[in-house]
Amino acid sequence: MKKLIAFDQDDTLNITKLPIDEEMAHLLKKLLDNFKVCIISGTDWGVMKKNDIDPLLNLSEEVNFKNYYIMPTTGTQFWRYAGEEQAGEDVENGWKREYAHFLSDEQVLLISENIEKAAKDLGYWCESPAGEIIENRGSQVTFSALGQWATPEEKRVWDTDLSKRKEIIEQITPIFDESGIIAAIGGSTSIDVTLPGIDKAYAIDQLMKETKMIKEDILFLGDKLQPGGNDYPVKTFGIDTIEVQSCEDTKWVLRGLNAIQ
Repeated sequence: MKKLIAFDQDDTLNITKLPIDEEMAHLLKKLLDNFKVCIISGTDWGVMKKNDIDPLLNLSEEVNFKNYYIMPTTGTQFWRYAGEEQAGEDVENGWKREYAHFLSDEQVLLISENIEKAAKDLGYWCESPAGEIIENRGSQVTFSALGQWATPEEKRVWDTDLSKRKEIIEQITPIFDESGIIAAIGGSTSIDVTLPGIDKAYAIDQLMKETKMIKEDILFLGDKLQPGGNDYPVKTFGIDTIEVQSCEDTKWVLRGLNAIQ
């Protein structure tokens, strides 16, 4: 019997960059009554709070946040609910950041300069982006080819076979290798740059340490579990997985999980 259900965020629980809808919030609320739940994403804490926590706060019913874990920037941060009475530098509205592995200022500058140069050299730099193209998320720098807030429709068709981002990564990898950082394909249009070994398998490993769970306790849902996808490391790590194509598929799975309780 599974004890913890873990999720990718974009296109698994929500439409990319948008908050989970009311139906998904209700399904997660019910899931939290019987399971521990963790969301793992390449996005930062601020976006995840808006997308994955606030919609649950807006429900007119009590939510068991003690069972809810948030892992921004591919698990390089871990947030759990500690209660409204908690205060401190790493506490926000009752949510406590248990750890964060940040890049140095020098690493952030190196990443930003070289990923911009590679994108421009290859002709993949967007001159009219919808938001930031390169974003420092503290423990991760993310390149979003069309800008952070491009529409899901625009993002979906930009690099369907991953070839554009593979070209960029091929150009920057020799430079990054010398500096102890690594670039990997992220969401629909993104490249995530982190310290070595940071992927969703790393996130699951950290999650197990924080929750005292074993692999057999966990089920993971994601939309990119095929080889090369950013959810694929979870499968190779030995976690049971369900691949979905959209948040509507995820709702179907959650209805089933909620029904067996």
